[in-house]
Parts: sequence; structure tokens; C-alpha cells
Amino acid sequence: MKALRYRILTLAALLPLAVLEALAQARPPGASYAGRAFEFRPVAEGVYFAVGTGNLSAESNAVIVVNETDVLIVDGETSPAAGWALLEELKSITPKPVRYLVLTHFHYDHAQGAQAFPPGTEIIGTEFTREMIASGKSVTHPTAQGNRAFGSAQIASLGKALDSASSPASRQDLEHRRRVWQEYLTSLETLKPTAPNVTVSHRMTLIRGNRRIVIAYPGPAHTAGDLVVWLPEERILVTGDLLQPSLPYMGDGFLNQWADALDSLQALHPAVILPGHGDAITDMAVVDRLRDYLRDIWNQSAELKRQGLSFEEAAKRLDLTKYDRYYPRYPGWTDEMIVRRRAGAVKRVYDLLDPPK
Repeated sequence: MKALRYRILTLAALLPLAVLEALAQARPPGASYAGRAFEFRPVAEGVYFAVGTGNLSAESNAVIVVNETDVLIVDGETSPAAGWALLEELKSITPKPVRYLVLTHFHYDHAQGAQAFPPGTEIIGTEFTREMIASGKSVTHPTAQGNRAFGSAQIASLGKALDSASSPASRQDLEHRRRVWQEYLTSLETLKPTAPNVTVSHRMTLIRGNRRIVIAYPGPAHTAGDLVVWLPEERILVTGDLLQPSLPYMGDGFLNQWADALDSLQALHPAVILPGHGDAITDMAVVDRLRDYLRDIWNQSAELKRQGLSFEEAAKRLDLTKYDRYYPRYPGWTDEMIVRRRAGAVKRVYDLLDPPK
């Protein structure tokens, strides 16, 4: 009897430590999902392309670089929960500690998971990215606010669709999609914008064992402060949203200089490009298409502005039909929706040519 009582007391004494360990491993708010959140696609020795599976809102790709003694990650995901999931699932690839996080730019889908990274992580970005995040402007930016509003609208829309779901499979799909959005918004309630603690003004090189990692600012492009990551021995280029297979968001872009930046990146002759969205790129014609598209929008918009047209009128007059086969419209998009999207890019050109006072 005394032995049994001793055993119970011993277990009780150990319980707080077990509870603490369980709490340390607990999922944060918004990280409730089944299966895996990421697929880690091998690209080269120790280099992985992390792509979301759809089980959790993971709106941008990440790149994992496993070095001799540590790990570098490019982009920290769209929410604290997604950042946590990326780090948690990374343990299936390597036990090495994450020492570096490179933020290619400040947009919500690349930077809002940074707070999940462990203390001591060197978070690398440009001064512009640091200022946008540290000041809170990344959270109030139209892209972040718009995505929150879109998430709320999706939850309401999917809830209504559930009322008329025609089959168990359809209902299951609708419930899954609604749950992903609900978890995303729950995670954002815990958001604490985490800015870079190391900044790059032009270029820095990390030597990690036998691996060379170049982190560079190619000039104003997708934003005023993009970074790219270049692995020269592997000839792998990580571009964030500066280049992707589909048309990127242009509302913060410097379209003419962006085209110049693409020329400078193409001069590296990469074997593979890992973009912030979409699949890996091995056809370098993708670079030419986006560069030409950007210059076309810039030149046509500048001319239409010179003629005195408003940016709304100019958006209707753009002739970009030669790019239609490369950048097809999303299913269900109308001509009016295409013009509305282009109007944002045209307005950006107008603002750059004649900055608002």
C-alpha cells in the first residue's frame, strides 16, 4: 500500500513537467488541421520547395535550405499558425535548428508567420521591409486587409452553400474550405508583426559549411524592398513575388524598374527559379514574358496618361492580347473584372509618373 502511494506521489510530482512539455508542443490558435500543411519537394541536395497542401491556409511558398549545421528558410508564411506548421513539419526533414529567415518582402502572405520562429533566429530583410512591418503598416496594408475581408466573406458564402449541399462529398468539401478560413482568421487574432533584425541594403553572402547563399536587393520591383536568394553552386534562384508563373500583384510595384530587375536576374542564368506562388520554373521564357508585360503596361499607360485619359479609361484601352495565352483569366472572370484588375496597375503607373500630393 505504501509502495502504491509512493508511486502515485512520484507521478504527481512529475506531472507539472509533463504538462509543460505538452504545452510547449501544443498547436497554437488557428493551427487545427488534419494531415500535413506542407509538401516538401526536393530541388537539390538539402534544398526543398515547401508548398501548401490546402489543409491549412498557406498562401505562399517557402524554400528550405538545410546547411551543414543549421537551416535557412525563405519566407515565413501567411499567419502565425502557418509559420508554426512549417517549422513543426520541417522536423520530418531535418533535426537541425533554424537559424535564418529571409523575408523577400513585407506582404502578409510572406511575413505574418515570422513570430512563430524561435528566439535567436536572424530575420533578414531590407530596411523598407523592416519599416513596413515594425510600424504596423504591413497589417493595415490593402493586401492584408483585403484578405481578411475576403476570408470573412468566404466563411459566410460557404456557410450558405452548406445549406444546399447536394451530396456528402460536396458537404465535406465545403466544410473543409470553411474550416481553413476560420482557422486562418483565428490565427490572425494572435498576430504580433515581427520585423527583420538584420537588414540588407545591397547584398550579403552567408557561408554555411560548403554552401554559399547570396541574399541580394535587385532594386525597386514588386515592392520598394524585395530580396532574392541565389544559390550559385546549385544555380537556384528564389524570387518571392518578384517573379511567378502567373501575373503578380502590381499595386506596390515599380513596373519599369521591375523589368530591369528581371533582366539582371536572368543574367545569372539560373537552372531553376523557386517563386513565391506557383510551381518551380525551369523555362526561362517566363522571365521574358513578365518583363515584356511590365514594360508594355508602363509604356502604354504612360502614353495614355500623356493623352489626358484617366487611369480608369486607360485600363480599358490597354492592348495586352498577345499575353492572353500566357496569362489566362481565372475561371468565371469577366472582361469587366479583367479591366478592374488592370486598373490597379495603371493607377500605379500614373502615381509613379505623377506622385499624389
